[in-house]
Amino acid sequence: MTTTSPSPATSGADLLLMGQVRCLDDAGRQAQAIAIRDGRILDVGSREAMARWRSAETVVHDHGDRTLIPGFNDTHAHLDSIGLVKLRPSLHAADSVEAIVHRVRELAAITPRGEWIVTGPIGQGPFYFDAPAHLRERRLPGRHELDAAAPHHPVCITAPSGYWGQPPCYTALNSAGLALNGIDRDARARVSGVDIERDEHGEPTGIIIDHNYAEAAQLDLLPAVPRFTRDQRLEAIRLAMPVYHSMGTTSVYEGHGMVPLLVGHYRTLHELGQLSMRTGLVLSLPLQDGDDVPRLLRDWCAHARGAGIGDDMLRISGVFLPFGGDPVVASLARQAPEDLGWSSYVKQHATPEQFEALALEAARLNLRVHTVAADNIDKLLTSLERVAAQIPLHGKRWVVEHLATCSPEAVQRLARLGVGVTLIPLFHIWKVSKRYENYTDAQKSYVAPARHLLDAGVPVSTGTDAVPNNPLMAVWSMAARRERRNDQVLGAEGRLEVERGLRLATVAGAWLTFEEHRKGPLLPGYLADIAVLDEDPCQVAIDRIPEIRCAATYVGGRQVYGGSV
Repeated sequence: MTTTSPSPATSGADLLLMGQVRCLDDAGRQAQAIAIRDGRILDVGSREAMARWRSAETVVHDHGDRTLIPGFNDTHAHLDSIGLVKLRPSLHAADSVEAIVHRVRELAAITPRGEWIVTGPIGQGPFYFDAPAHLRERRLPGRHELDAAAPHHPVCITAPSGYWGQPPCYTALNSAGLALNGIDRDARARVSGVDIERDEHGEPTGIIIDHNYAEAAQLDLLPAVPRFTRDQRLEAIRLAMPVYHSMGTTSVYEGHGMVPLLVGHYRTLHELGQLSMRTGLVLSLPLQDGDDVPRLLRDWCAHARGAGIGDDMLRISGVFLPFGGDPVVASLARQAPEDLGWSSYVKQHATPEQFEALALEAARLNLRVHTVAADNIDKLLTSLERVAAQIPLHGKRWVVEHLATCSPEAVQRLARLGVGVTLIPLFHIWKVSKRYENYTDAQKSYVAPARHLLDAGVPVSTGTDAVPNNPLMAVWSMAARRERRNDQVLGAEGRLEVERGLRLATVAGAWLTFEEHRKGPLLPGYLADIAVLDEDPCQVAIDRIPEIRCAATYVGGRQVYGGSV
């Protein structure tokens, strides 16, 4: 296949990439070489045809039989959270209470007396399922064991985000850590689902158990535990970008919302020329009690209305509005707007009526809305339809994030509204499928219903939710639809062909940033964002897709991952 393109200029191509090319365009074209100039694709075709673009200055990377596809666009990425994990001492290698105590003792030896020792979570990343089961003793170290390891330091072994694995999530503190947080025999959690473990005498053991997905225990009970600093959050973005590039990811989208602090960090990296990941950001309102939210929307709309502002590397558009949530957690979050935990957004709450009023105000301001649906799509659609009755939403690119499950009727309602959807298929199909064990087979096929949404014409793309940040696992999950707990198929009618799944994980996300005419398929004129895979996902057994490795990644024709070719 050779595309129609202009005659070669005297300067030729900056870069020629050779390999087995899947363009992932609507026609399903394939090729053997890509010519790139000034960060964009110049031409795509056979090796022989692309040789005409070669000049003395052209760099050639021959990837042999490897497969070249558009770079992955992770449309629910939580990129910075991967970097935050790297900033705390790891317990990944600790498989027993003894090993954890030894690690804390090592940290105490190098930490100034009286300063906090704060570690990462117990368990093997990326999932952090069931911390006690990860340890030989099937329990966490208690306060007295941690006291012995660090008698002169407060200690906190932090809990993971519930979204990384599955609640319950566990925090462990020593006696000094408990005292500094005011946790004694009379302490009680304010948030439902947070438990302070106690011994037979009613004294805290040092273990806090959080049954919520969001890190409610931190907001509720642990004010004295050091939070990530502003500088650390900037460093986390730097640390995370190479991790995502190693998966072939060239673009991320943060539809769950980004607080102003982190928006500023992304801008700083961009201005310094250090932002190698194409990034789309949605604003998260850092609300405080008494705030006039409609006024905040009006103040922000000049920056984020419509397609927003930015360029090919960084674009800011839209606002995240909550639908549901825990009101107690939201109140605590408002009191400490920079207490974000592992996330990049402020934890919020709104009733359907409150959401509807805010969404209508946003629509009047041409400020597009993102919100998380989870299992509440019918109630959410009712609110969106009421807004659309006054201000049509077609063309405004509003987005339902993290859609868990719906019905055939809900799919059609989404299509009529013109609202887009992002899916986290691995999370809902594989990780938490037990929620849906009483569904019929037909209902199960509407869990993370990529196929049904596509067939109805709903704009849809997929993300990883960071854990794991491997987009090929999302592709595998849509194709195989296997459950984690029993390896059974969750709704066979919902299975999606691998090539269609690849398109959802690569080219489809450009719709979210109004870039579908310049970012996505490997065609002339499009940005040269390319992932080089060791094998072709469309040609291997489905269950081998997650094992495929990325050999190289290019953003705008610049290699951001991979060794010499």
